[in-house]
Amino acid sequence: MMTIKFPVNYFIISLIFALSNTCILSQELEKDLQFIKIDHDYRITTDINSRGGGSAPMGLPFLDDFAWPSSFEESGIHRPELVRWDSSPVRRTSTFAINPPTIGVATLDGLDDGGYPYMFNSSDPHGWADTLTSRKILLGGMTADNNVNLSFWFEGGGIGNAPDLGEDSLVVEFKSIGFEGDIWTRVWSNDTITTDKFIQVVIPIYDGIYLHNSFQFRFRNYGTLEGNADLWHIDYVFVAENGSIGNPQEELAFLYPPYTLLRNFSAMPWTHYMDNPEFQMRDSLHVAHTNFGATANNQENTGIKIQIGEDAPTLYNNEFIQNVSVPIGPFSTEYLANLLDNNGVAASVLYDPLISDTTATFNVSLWEEEVGYYSNQTAVFDNDSIGFEQVFDNYYAYDDGSAEKAYSLESMGGQLAVRYPLAIADTLDGIKIHFTPFYDNAGLETFVIKVWADDAGIPGEQIDTMYQFNSPLYFTDGHDKFAYYSCDNPIPVSGIIHVGFIQQNVEHLNIGLDKNTNSNAGNLHYKLGAAANWLASEIQGSVMIHPVLRAGKDAPEIPEGVIEYSLNEISSNLYPNPTSSNVSFKANEALIWSVFSLNGNIVLDGDVDRACVVTFDTSDLSPGVYFVNMSSSRSVSKSCKRLVILPN
Repeated sequence: MMTIKFPVNYFIISLIFALSNTCILSQELEKDLQFIKIDHDYRITTDINSRGGGSAPMGLPFLDDFAWPSSFEESGIHRPELVRWDSSPVRRTSTFAINPPTIGVATLDGLDDGGYPYMFNSSDPHGWADTLTSRKILLGGMTADNNVNLSFWFEGGGIGNAPDLGEDSLVVEFKSIGFEGDIWTRVWSNDTITTDKFIQVVIPIYDGIYLHNSFQFRFRNYGTLEGNADLWHIDYVFVAENGSIGNPQEELAFLYPPYTLLRNFSAMPWTHYMDNPEFQMRDSLHVAHTNFGATANNQENTGIKIQIGEDAPTLYNNEFIQNVSVPIGPFSTEYLANLLDNNGVAASVLYDPLISDTTATFNVSLWEEEVGYYSNQTAVFDNDSIGFEQVFDNYYAYDDGSAEKAYSLESMGGQLAVRYPLAIADTLDGIKIHFTPFYDNAGLETFVIKVWADDAGIPGEQIDTMYQFNSPLYFTDGHDKFAYYSCDNPIPVSGIIHVGFIQQNVEHLNIGLDKNTNSNAGNLHYKLGAAANWLASEIQGSVMIHPVLRAGKDAPEIPEGVIEYSLNEISSNLYPNPTSSNVSFKANEALIWSVFSLNGNIVLDGDVDRACVVTFDTSDLSPGVYFVNMSSSRSVSKSCKRLVILPN
């Protein structure tokens, strides 16, 4: 008898009907899903997940705490001195781990570099997933007497889904040189679960076969290939001589990133903020830090900076958090109390409402003076400096933009609604939703977006009747991306509204769930069928659904970086267009596409076998006008779109 296991935490709201069509049980569950156990071997491998792109060999010490842009993709071209890793699908994250040594970790999961599962809806969902390979390190001429060590810290799961005990594993491999090429040998592995605690590992590098000038080490994970699950987090990777390990005596650092200075939202329309700026700003900002050292240390020269564009920044500091002794381990700093401006005058943080009439973006930075030298980098955020963009566009949001888990309804005709109190009356043009690729490929499932008035805190009457069916849109060119779904007609709205959808079938439409915020409490409601009552969610977090408003503009506008869902054509419009780099479009079905120059030559082409987002690079094309032809693989439908390439 075969037992089916489904591996990863996500949220299921289930409804069970009796034969009388009366609901006899409804409940909201947080559930770990488990896989069919599949045996895997631990043989020496020659090449797994190899990718193009690498940096020149570097000398010791090698250190990365993943607080600065250390991947080849981030810095390989413009800041090669920052690079610590060859090209890799592994991403740096700062919201998944629990109490890391310092802010930022490398997270290995079941997603490729574009944020898409290695295998979606697969019958064999386990395998080798991510690989993180170091730069070449110059160890030639060294011996065992040099006492070279690799040390690192690791955690399984964190806020995200934990690996399954005894089934999923994290391994470390060292590279030696053979007659027929590189040989990778396993030197360490772990298949136990440490969901909320980092453990340090120290591995000596003394064998002569590794002491050469092209030495490399790599991390690999074995687990699900179907999404953001079976997570392993790695931090503070250090290679040095004389028995040194990455456990400094002094290191004050940030622990988690702030993401907003607004009182209730992470983002809101600029025209709504301008109505009452003082009310929208928060009164306090407690930011998590850590003393990753062996003794108490002083926190020094701590402050906050706000800048718009190239203008000179406004600096603030707090005299009560200077030269304060902090104990070992995590601690918190209040950044907005007792602030002084550049002139030493008492001040409060405020985004200037006079700088724009429709949109604005502010760069917010927080810092403290460097304590410790290991991770010191220049001209980039380090573990003792952190920043974020406060974006005022045309939408509201509660979440911080990262999906640690997924939320779904398991009910035919299930309804989901998120409450948003609007600062001023406006016109609703559509909603943004992040559907996270998570085991169930629901790309062919359908839903209808809906807007409800407020009835004493829960959804009331539908404000407008909409009939257009939509489907979840997944992306292959980045993590945590949103799709835009337009309303059938623009809808005048004011006061408190609830936005969401009604799904057609029982299948899970997995929506991104941010676990670092908790706006669901009091704002998220669900309905298990048309005849059921609205229920308040008991799941902690913030579902990633945003209302998009007109916000002072004459016509609807899709927020930057968001792809519009299109159902009536075989594809969406090209975005961005014009461009000088990547171009994306949403294929609504299996199709073949080709890019033609004006003289009729095909310069790029490709095909997809399912509905998905297609992204292609135009940086090698000469500036000018091109045409993108698309042909359905299943019908006679065709489409032709004009593309303008700008000079680089």
